[in-house]
Amino acid sequence: HPSGMLYPEEIAGTLVTEAVRGEGGKLINNKGERFMINYDSERMELSTRDRVAIANYTEISEGRGTPNGGVYLDISHKSKDFIIEKIPTIYRQFLDAQMLDISKEPMEVAPTAHYSMGGVVISSEEHCTSIQGLYAAGEVASGLHGANRLGGNSLAEILIFGKKAGISSVNYSKKLKAQVRSEKCIKDAHDNINKFSNQGKELAKPLQHYLSNVMWEHCGVIKEKQLLESGLKKVLEVKKMIKNIDVRLDYINCDDLIQAFDLESSVIAAEATLLSALHRKESRGSHQRSDFPKLNINEKCKYHVRLNNQTFDCKISRKEISPLRSDLQKIISKSKKVRDFKDKLLE
Repeated sequence: HPSGMLYPEEIAGTLVTEAVRGEGGKLINNKGERFMINYDSERMELSTRDRVAIANYTEISEGRGTPNGGVYLDISHKSKDFIIEKIPTIYRQFLDAQMLDISKEPMEVAPTAHYSMGGVVISSEEHCTSIQGLYAAGEVASGLHGANRLGGNSLAEILIFGKKAGISSVNYSKKLKAQVRSEKCIKDAHDNINKFSNQGKELAKPLQHYLSNVMWEHCGVIKEKQLLESGLKKVLEVKKMIKNIDVRLDYINCDDLIQAFDLESSVIAAEATLLSALHRKESRGSHQRSDFPKLNINEKCKYHVRLNNQTFDCKISRKEISPLRSDLQKIISKSKKVRDFKDKLLE
């Protein structure tokens, strides 16, 4: 996402909704320039998320950023009443966190990790996973967004596909006469917990913080081969440290265990992301590589990167994207004709 808060540290990355730009917010660098004219002169601040994020990132990395390492997002040219009516949450958010009145001063923002466009592989109709009886919907499931997520599509994920997954899981449950408890699964779960000890030399929380920084520095808005490879090396080092995490439990506290499992899941996601980014040698949507800056229009590049993690050792493969159904293609073509007609009327 193009705009997240920069400070204080405990809320760094908190989203500053794109409604700020939608209601007239302007992006300005430390030279006082409204820089989006250099990246999308037609749509300016109303450009797509990936373009605005790239623009913000470029201004910051090339030295035109703010003292705190961001860019200015300014809506102070609008009246206070307008701001409080249109974006009350953001107005309160900056007052509470920074004692900043955005009706008088600009905000400092920077690109932030807000959503993912991958996830577990599911069937398109039933939304079932490869694990019998396990269904998935929402951002954890892959395939809906393609190269970038449009604003509001998260609602489609949870409402439309959540309903499909819910109905499918109910139908599956109705067919079960009994659920046999697997002793092997219970043993595997216990072994997974017992692999940790209270004599470990590592702590999960600092490692999680380190991992977050590695991913931001090596797999951020703009990617390239050397950064991705060095980032992958660091992630694999964290992966090796997991077995040495210190976990202390008592009857009212299992926070250490939760943090350890959280880190383990984060490492899996980080490794998958880095391997996928290295594999895709082009720029597409929010995946931008400085060493491969152009979109590859070859039809063979329309695929999903898949990783098998069953052995805790990511194996990469690719799944070609099926052609769009003819009925859906007709709807898109019709919508495009309507948009083109409206544009001509406006001209």
